[in-house]
Amino acid sequence: MVWREDSVAYHHFCASHKAVLPLFFQAEWLDSVVTQGNWRAWVAFDEGKAVALFVGHYRTKYGLSALVMPRLTPYHGMWIPPGEKHDVKGLAASLLTTLPRVFLTSLCLNPTVEDISSWKSKGFHHKKRTTYLIQGKSIEEYESHRSAKLQNHLKHAQARLQLSATDNAEELTQLVRASFEKQNKNLPYPASLVTQIYDCPIARAKITLARDEDGMAHAGLLTVEDETTVYNLISGRKSDAVRGAQAMLLDGAIKDALNRGKNFDFEGSSIPEIASFFSSFGGEVHHFYHLYRSAFRWTDALLHLIGKY
Repeated sequence: MVWREDSVAYHHFCASHKAVLPLFFQAEWLDSVVTQGNWRAWVAFDEGKAVALFVGHYRTKYGLSALVMPRLTPYHGMWIPPGEKHDVKGLAASLLTTLPRVFLTSLCLNPTVEDISSWKSKGFHHKKRTTYLIQGKSIEEYESHRSAKLQNHLKHAQARLQLSATDNAEELTQLVRASFEKQNKNLPYPASLVTQIYDCPIARAKITLARDEDGMAHAGLLTVEDETTVYNLISGRKSDAVRGAQAMLLDGAIKDALNRGKNFDFEGSSIPEIASFFSSFGGEVHHFYHLYRSAFRWTDALLHLIGKY
């Protein structure tokens, strides 16, 4: 098993797996959300055949290099085509001898990567995270799995709001900013990034707002998608939004995805209240791993202690 940093092989591998390759591993996405081209790609070869890829976002600050998650990107790192039988442990072990050494590594692997033993043997800490996926269901099946509390909230919102598509990224950004301000936090990324994502053709982004009869937007949602899945990427609401506004937006996006034969990925959350809200839609639980490691023992121990990376 050999990994090579090879741009031509990467683009060829992506093209040959376009039907199943997640959006977040594709060059056009990375170029939109990782500014100044600070990402690199490796391809794994087994007996001359390309079998897997790795994409990494590299940053340097204060002279220290890091391999970290791109902004607004839920999954990163290694990807193996679904259904193909490969030695995941061996692929990871070989990869870790190939990647450049950095001060800090922090990666959320795609949910399809289930064996992280090679990462752990190299000193990586890990956290098991959860997302919810709705897949292979009819609208009727999906509706029957929603919680009673969620259905009550949906009825409340549907009697007072209507969903409308928009290309006004700024209007969504204002709602997202309001959500963070309610938590006494600043917007964690440049406002211009929302527009960059919306304007990225391969992301097929959709912005939907929940408006009242006066045209006031109470909540907003931006989804992106690839060939198989629609992703819940950005959302926000005003502080006095109608109860159920956010649920109404997600419900509409889920039904749109299912009608087009696609899955819907909530992207999960480590915040208990949000995780509980997502679970009320009746999706299947899927786990993915957040891996992290520092080059210095004292920093590594601190990161492990506070769970921040």
